[in-house]
Parts: sequence; C-alpha cells; structure tokens
Amino acid sequence: MPEETALIQPLPVERDVDGWWSHPDYLSEFDDEITDAQFQEWCLRHQVETKITYMESDVPVEVFDTYMDDGQCDCSAWEIQHPVEPGWFILSIHDAEDGPVCVWGRRAVPVPKLPGAKVTPCS
Repeated sequence: MPEETALIQPLPVERDVDGWWSHPDYLSEFDDEITDAQFQEWCLRHQVETKITYMESDVPVEVFDTYMDDGQCDCSAWEIQHPVEPGWFILSIHDAEDGPVCVWGRRAVPVPKLPGAKVTPCS
C-alpha cells in the first residue's frame, strides 16, 4: 500500500532579516526548479490550492521600483496583504523572475488523479 502523504498545515511565519520565508514542507522534495506537472501533482497530493501575490502589485510603485533598480535582496518592508477569502496561509515568500512573490495555500477538495486534473477550493 502506498505511503500516505501528510497534508501541509499552516505555520507561524517568521521572515528572515531580508523578509523571505518558506514553509518547511512546501515543495521540500524538489530542488530549485520543478515543472508545472510536478507542481500540480504536489498540489493534488497535498490537497492544496495556491494563489500568488506579487510584490509589484501589493506595494506603492516607488517601493517596488527601488527594490528592482537598486538590486536589493531585502523585501522586509513588504507588508503582504492577506487574501480576502478564508483559509489562506503562506507557503513561501521568495524572489522570482518579476520580483518577490508570496505563494498562498489553502485546503482543497481532493480530485481524481486524471490527466489535466486541478485542485478545487473547499466550500
């Protein structure tokens, strides 16, 4: 019988001095880069749906421009706005191609393992 995957649980977020943080169980079995298919499979297995908040659209323009223009690696001034919908918790605050992002997760209804299957939100 296959080993059952433990569902990821919310944890207190303790950002480092530069403002970054990742849930210790978020994509923990992967190296830095994964494919979209691997990410979808991870979400299905952990029964989590995700959404992303981009620093660029969550702070005043001058704050983001300073971050991008000065080559900073410090996003600690970013006060990330929590999604309005219930149940979201932070999975990761990390740098991406377009600047810092916050990846949110919340419990999703399990779906059959079919090609192209996506997770769906709980009601």
